[in-house]
Amino acid sequence: MSNRPPFARRPLLALLLLSPSLALAAEAAKTATQFDTVTVTATRSEQPLDKVPSTVSVQTERDIDQKNVNNLQDLVRYEPGVSVSGTGSRFGLSGFTIRGIGGNRVLTQVDGVGVADAFNFGPFLDARRNYIDPDTVKQVEIIRGPASSLYGSDAIGGAVSFLTKDAADYLDEGDDAYARLKTGYDGADDSWLRSATVAGRQGQVDGLLHLGRRDGQAVDTHGGRGGIGSAREEANPQDYKAQNLLVKSGWNYSGNDRLQLTYERNENDADTKVLSEYSNTATIRTSNAKDSTDRERVSLQHQFELNSAIADSIDWQLSYQDSEIRQQTFQQRFSGGRFRNRSRDSNYQEELWALNAKLDKLFETGMANHHLIYGVDVKRLDSSDLRTGDEVFATTGLPTPPAFGAETFPLSDFPDPTTSEYALFVQDSIEIGRWTLLPGLRYDYYELKPDVTQEYLNSKPINKSPSNFSDHALSPKFGVTYQLDGLHSVYGQYAAGFKSPDAVDIFGEFVNSAMGYQTIANTDLKAETSNSFEIGLRGKYDVGSLGLALFYNRYKDFIDSVTIPDPTGAGLLTYQSQNLSKVTIRGAEAKGELFLDQFGLPTGTRLHGAIAYARGKNEENGAPINSVDPLKAVFGLGYAAPSGQFGGDIAWTLVGAKTRVDQSQSAALRISEQFETPGYGTLDVNGWWQISEQFSVNAGLFNLTDKQYWQWGDVQGLDTNSPSLGRFTQPGRHAAVNLIWEI
Repeated sequence: MSNRPPFARRPLLALLLLSPSLALAAEAAKTATQFDTVTVTATRSEQPLDKVPSTVSVQTERDIDQKNVNNLQDLVRYEPGVSVSGTGSRFGLSGFTIRGIGGNRVLTQVDGVGVADAFNFGPFLDARRNYIDPDTVKQVEIIRGPASSLYGSDAIGGAVSFLTKDAADYLDEGDDAYARLKTGYDGADDSWLRSATVAGRQGQVDGLLHLGRRDGQAVDTHGGRGGIGSAREEANPQDYKAQNLLVKSGWNYSGNDRLQLTYERNENDADTKVLSEYSNTATIRTSNAKDSTDRERVSLQHQFELNSAIADSIDWQLSYQDSEIRQQTFQQRFSGGRFRNRSRDSNYQEELWALNAKLDKLFETGMANHHLIYGVDVKRLDSSDLRTGDEVFATTGLPTPPAFGAETFPLSDFPDPTTSEYALFVQDSIEIGRWTLLPGLRYDYYELKPDVTQEYLNSKPINKSPSNFSDHALSPKFGVTYQLDGLHSVYGQYAAGFKSPDAVDIFGEFVNSAMGYQTIANTDLKAETSNSFEIGLRGKYDVGSLGLALFYNRYKDFIDSVTIPDPTGAGLLTYQSQNLSKVTIRGAEAKGELFLDQFGLPTGTRLHGAIAYARGKNEENGAPINSVDPLKAVFGLGYAAPSGQFGGDIAWTLVGAKTRVDQSQSAALRISEQFETPGYGTLDVNGWWQISEQFSVNAGLFNLTDKQYWQWGDVQGLDTNSPSLGRFTQPGRHAAVNLIWEI
């Protein structure tokens, strides 16, 4: 009898049921479908999705409004193959995982500027990548698979690009003023949103101002047990405030020549009562947290026509970005018969200067039409972390005697490095009849220079004078699309990728003698490299569309944290980042839509579906790759009135059980066996109503069956016997609504 979950076969069969109906329309003229959407980041130039030889997803401001997207996790709710974790943690949401690759291996950028890296050390510092509010965004584009040939080291696993709002998005010809007020409520975290967008134009000058604020609480889990201690299943109480400011001013000084200045600021503050760490008998009696995440960016962008032999146009941007995460922990402890107050204050900061320049040239050679782009990317990144803290007797306020192995504050976990990156890239889109060829090449050189500070020496590192680290990489790609007929096209792409080691992997060291473990640096790390292959089929019909994709990604020198013998001889459990020999991830994805009005149903009715499957393997020992998400499918039935006045969608999400887990890591995690998430299905309903030309309302009911379930990324590494598993469940049945007034 097969142990394979029954669900593993059903979503693919359900999606393929669309195929016969689509095939019936093989002689029909094609109409607008999901593949006619335009992407601007997948090839660093505007292209409809059916011309791109890889899988790309695009979501617009309208999608964000109608689906009540309030955070990064909501954004990928209906995106199989892409996930965001972080439920149940005081530190909030993490970054994106695409086809089993996540963290700093996925480029996350806002208007072409990458957000700060994730960084974590010890129990009191976990800097994540939740720097973005979807309410400031007009379009989000998700590139699946390596994009290093265009974006370099950070994009070995893919790229998520956020494009912020522009005045031109709202100002029609002859209409020089616009205002948009939005308010909304989300029952998942009892949060309220208030935002305002104002745009105006005077002659050749235009501007935009966006202000937003969201106040909420911790995401409601489906766990039932409250109280204090590790067995608590309810979410720890939290109050948060998120504020956003976006200001843009542009000058169209001549034809298509434009100069634009952008200022953006994102602030998130959260106060948490970590009741899961409270106790009446253990050492830690109370534990409270105060965390903040701040990102500030200034960008100057210049686009102008050159109309010369070397380029038709040039687009360059100079940006400065300051990102900072501060995490404070306040605990009352009882030890040695006395109460003590302990505080820990952890800070991680990145200062980024980035210059990007791209040149475009259209030309013909014989029967071929070329769209050539080439340019340079230059980046300087200063990273630093600092941890301070103290412990005093509660009754007297006097410092407690230092415990054995106690840390010396202030300290830094790595020697504040400066990273310099220089890159050249070129890409040519060549159209020859039914063929579109897309060769590309990028060269990157990067260097990390450590700055040994007294704070770093206070951490008692094994290597007290680390040397510079540098490397370079060449990332080619070649894509091809062939139009079989007026309805079908096939594509294929080979892309090389690379990922330079993070500074924390090269230089980072941390010792916790009291708990018996340490992390040590590895200056011998090599860059990760990848070779990625993808083939696919697309069909656009009068009754819908269908897309199929197969991918195979092979990674070499994959960097992962492993346990090694303690080189100091102290007998501590020792972690170090090392290069694994080979890792492969392969899989398949499909998506389709069927316009049911072609079969007698009301005009505007459609059926849609998407499914993603990936399987990872460590080629060195045959073990599975734990970061790969289980099989996921989303099926929906939607309706949009031809008048554009109202519509809605029912979405059925199915996720398979996570059964392929490398349990050999359990000992290193100090657990008996990792928890494996069961499969689940949820049902959501979204609806929208354009009440008038100015007013609209968007509402959703989520998890209608009140299902208890876990997302794999939230519980990866947790013990299957942990009493706290309920604290990492997703919200039960809840509602969300937003109202928009456009003036």
